[in-house]
Amino acid sequence: MKQSLTSQITAGIGMAVALLILNAATSYRNTLKLLENERWVGHTHQVLTELEATLSTLKDAETGERGYLLTGEERYLEPYNSAIARVNEQIVGLQQLTADNNRQQQRIRDLKMAIDSKLAELEGTINLRREQNLEAALRRVKFGRGKQIMGDIRQQIAVMTAEETKLLHQRARESQASANLTILTFSLATLVNFLLMVLVYYLVKRDRTLRDNAEIKQNQLLEQLEDDRHFLELTQERFRSAILNAPLPIMLHAENGEVLQINCAWTELSGYQHSEIPTIEDWTEKAYHSRKSVVQADIDRLHQLNARISEGEYMIATASGESRIWDFYSAPLGKLSDGRSLVISTAIDVTARKQAEAEIRMLNATLERRVELRTNQLQAANEELEAFAYTVAHDLRAPLRGMQGLAEALLEDYRDLLDELGQEYAQQIVNSGQQLEALIQDLLAYSRLSRSDLSLQVLELESAVAEAIAMVQADAKSRHAQISVRSPLPAVIAHRVTLVQVIANLLANAIKFVEGAPPQLHIWAEEIKLPQEGDTNSPTAGELQRERVGQWDHAQLLITSGELSVPIIRLWVEDNGIGIAPEHQKRIFRVFERLHGIESYPGTGIGLAIVQKGTDRMGGQVGVESQLGQGSRFWINLRKA
Repeated sequence: MKQSLTSQITAGIGMAVALLILNAATSYRNTLKLLENERWVGHTHQVLTELEATLSTLKDAETGERGYLLTGEERYLEPYNSAIARVNEQIVGLQQLTADNNRQQQRIRDLKMAIDSKLAELEGTINLRREQNLEAALRRVKFGRGKQIMGDIRQQIAVMTAEETKLLHQRARESQASANLTILTFSLATLVNFLLMVLVYYLVKRDRTLRDNAEIKQNQLLEQLEDDRHFLELTQERFRSAILNAPLPIMLHAENGEVLQINCAWTELSGYQHSEIPTIEDWTEKAYHSRKSVVQADIDRLHQLNARISEGEYMIATASGESRIWDFYSAPLGKLSDGRSLVISTAIDVTARKQAEAEIRMLNATLERRVELRTNQLQAANEELEAFAYTVAHDLRAPLRGMQGLAEALLEDYRDLLDELGQEYAQQIVNSGQQLEALIQDLLAYSRLSRSDLSLQVLELESAVAEAIAMVQADAKSRHAQISVRSPLPAVIAHRVTLVQVIANLLANAIKFVEGAPPQLHIWAEEIKLPQEGDTNSPTAGELQRERVGQWDHAQLLITSGELSVPIIRLWVEDNGIGIAPEHQKRIFRVFERLHGIESYPGTGIGLAIVQKGTDRMGGQVGVESQLGQGSRFWINLRKA
């Protein structure tokens, strides 16, 4: 909208007057600033003069002191006494003059301390002259302290003088800048006033043209408004059609409970026409029956919302009497012309999904019962198998002992009657009996681990490792093995007998599989963090996890079937043995699994199986890191105490 000619001219004149007032105010302010700068220039000169006077006073004090030193007459001390009286007044004056400058205040405090030192030095020299002689005073003067203090004073006064000189130049520049700014401001204001007059003339000339153009544009706006009204009607019709034909049930309802519209999907799924449910009360009466008051209260609260909301699932009764489950969503649409709030509510029929979920839950419950039944059956079979293994191993020992005793008696009593081949056969019977006895012992130990209840408690690894080393001491001594333990070893939660047996089996295994050199065993422990139960990124039982530790590039095998809580203590047993190929590392913990013949390395093939079973019964993990020809590092994980 264009201003009239009168208002435009008035505005131009008003702007010119405002600029004149602004110019006068600016000039007045700059003049005050100029006067203030001049005052500060004079103040700076006063500070410089006072600094020079202070230095001159100190020089007078030195002059009086020197005269007295040379003559010894008190009248030569008059300049000294006068200087002492003046110098303190001058310092106070300097502090008052520079009260606005914190740096100069600090320098004046330092200067006062230096002056006090100088006056004390002068006084000391004068006292030496009075009490002793000239020679003693001269020795003090030659010491040079007074000259040094005076040099410091001159330096401090020079720094303060430089600071004030800098301020003097700065304030002079500010004064000149204020004068230049006043001239520039006045010139610009005059120029702008002239331009405003030209603008007023231009506005008068242009007013007629603007009036004509405004009339043309007004006619164009009327035409545009008519087009917009037609487009709005078309948009409203499209919106109404989108609501009516939407695939989901939709209802528009006002704050007083009036149902303004429902779409075709609502009618098709519920069976109710708009004429049957003109209000929310009618809808809740037909669809919810006894729950209508609760549902209507929920719907009334929708008109207090400012954002979209998910109402949740409701069970409705259709016109045919069928029960359906609808999932409702609502959002505010603003206000109607009469001030009532408008809300749009839409629903998703989830009846089929709910039925499918119920069927899945039923199937899951059936599956759980089947799994529980199969688990119980498997547990019973395992218990029977363990009992059978224990019974067989136990019953085998009686005939085995008889066979061993007869073979040994044959060798002892009839050795001279047997030829060399017969003696060899009898000895093989004894050796085989001993191997079978060791196998039965290991089977019994493995069976006990499977059947016995282990009471876990806090256990010091130091004592368990020491006891395990003692158990294998005979084998270690015969093989000249060296076993080193890196202390300290922390406390863990374990079963003492089982843990000692596990560690002893690992040590015996490490001593056995070393060739060409004395066995070197290293034992240490560290605290690690393992993923919590349910971490899908953690390795499960029997999986190979590739990792690199220092120079090791190997396959790490996790044996246990359960996840451990953190923190965890990992106990390492490292050897310099023949090593284990990665493809065999999974087998060695199984019962009767042997990678080498009994003629090469004696044993029953159950030792590492006992390690795995015992660690598993204590809620731990066991694994190995190895490469052929590079030794092995066995580890067990136990809960930290």
